Amino acid sequence: MSGRAQLSRLLAVALGGALGALARVGVDMLIPSNDWAASTLIVNVLGCIALAALSAYGARRSLAPVVQLFAGTGFCGSFTTLSTLLLLFTTLSTVGYLGYLLLSVVLCLAAVFLTHSLVDRYLARRQERS
Repeated sequence: MSGRAQLSRLLAVALGGALGALARVGVDMLIPSNDWAASTLIVNVLGCIALAALSAYGARRSLAPVVQLFAGTGFCGSFTTLSTLLLLFTTLSTVGYLGYLLLSVVLCLAAVFLTHSLVDRYLARRQERS
């Protein structure tokens, strides 16, 4: 890979990461009273939806690697946050954390499955009509 191609990939991840981080802070600002648990759950579910849509679209249509790096690695990588999810363990009771962790996993898995299925069906129907 040429130096120019490597640079464009690095810039795609950096720009996507910057925008994802800004979006993450934006969600925090919209959630009243600095509720870490709520904002973390929201961004993780939204990030799963975005990544599943990107994956489903990429499976049906060709996406340039730079787009995948920008949206998937950059934006979704900085928007979602496993570290904050795990940090909540220190602030919630054990029972509360386990319930929250279970809710997070169930909602994120459902978001991935439903979004990927819906985008895939939509693109398949569009392709049949073409």
